[in-house]
Parts: sequence; structure tokens; C-alpha cells
Amino acid sequence: VALLHSTDMHGDFLVDKVDEKLTGGVSMLSGYLTKCRNEDPNVIYAIAGDMFRGSVIDSEFLGLSTIQIVNLLAPDVVTLGNHETDYGVAHLLFLERMASFPIINANLYIKENDTRLFNPCYIMDIDGMKILFIGIITEEVINQTKGESVIGSVIGIEEAAKEVERLCTSYNGLDIDLAVLLTHI
Repeated sequence: VALLHSTDMHGDFLVDKVDEKLTGGVSMLSGYLTKCRNEDPNVIYAIAGDMFRGSVIDSEFLGLSTIQIVNLLAPDVVTLGNHETDYGVAHLLFLERMASFPIINANLYIKENDTRLFNPCYIMDIDGMKILFIGIITEEVINQTKGESVIGSVIGIEEAAKEVERLCTSYNGLDIDLAVLLTHI
């Protein structure tokens, strides 16, 4: 299994020219992902947060353009970063509905009824190998969501570690071969 990941796209998908060399850009990333996927069927592509906020286009369309572009990259699994909540948690839930990929998070929930906002994890079966991905937000994301009084989270590293342990234990009957903690740090 080959695990590829990206982070901090910030809705900026254009190629830059640095010292006469092209760098970045969704076209180059897409080409690299296609090359890797063609060479090895057991490639996993994960995004560790911050798909949104940073480009004029992303800001103008409130992440809609970004979700459409990321859909074309076909990530296997995505978790939240500190900028996923910039347009509000309600809008993030709308964007999740537009995504053709799973967005996971184990420690963001609605306070009143302890309802999770996202699936806490995602299991992939690759050639008989079961891989458990768990998405966890960081303190920075927690601080940004404090303005939204209905949103709560498992705060602190010890609580987050307990949540990860609980998830791993609850999926133990599935004979998980590998657990991956996907977080934006």
C-alpha cells in the first residue's frame, strides 16, 4: 500500500513558476496522482485538511469551486483542518453533501444531543488489508468553532486519544490491519 497525502490547498489550484520551474497546482497534483495510481493499484490518496480559504476564487464561491475540483482528484478520504469551518459549520455540512469522497471527523459534535457532525472514521479494504482512518480536529479548529455555541468537541489530547482508542477497539472485530490517524497539524 502506498499512502499519498496533501494538505493546505487553500482553494489555490494554479501552478506557480519559481526559478523557471513550475510548482504546485491541481494539474500537476492530478498528473502525479494518475501516474501513481496507474503504476500501483494499491495507492491511497488522503487530504489532511485546509482545502478551503486562501484564494480569491474559493472565497468568492465559499468553497463550492474547491469541492468540485477536489472531486476530480478523487481522494479516498479527507479530514478537517482549521479552515474548513471558516464559512461556518452549517456551510461545511452543505459542502460535505457535494463531496464525492468521505469527510471524517471523530471529535466534532452538536452539544445538545451529542450528535456527530461527520462519520468518525472510514475503513478501506485494499487487497484484503483493512485500513481504518480516523479523523481528529486540533485545538486550533476547536478555538474557531467556539463562536458557534451549538458545536462541541472532545477537547484536549487525552480525550482525543481516548476517542481514538474507543474507535479502534469498536472496530477490532473487523480485524483492522492498520489504523491511520488523519489530522491537520
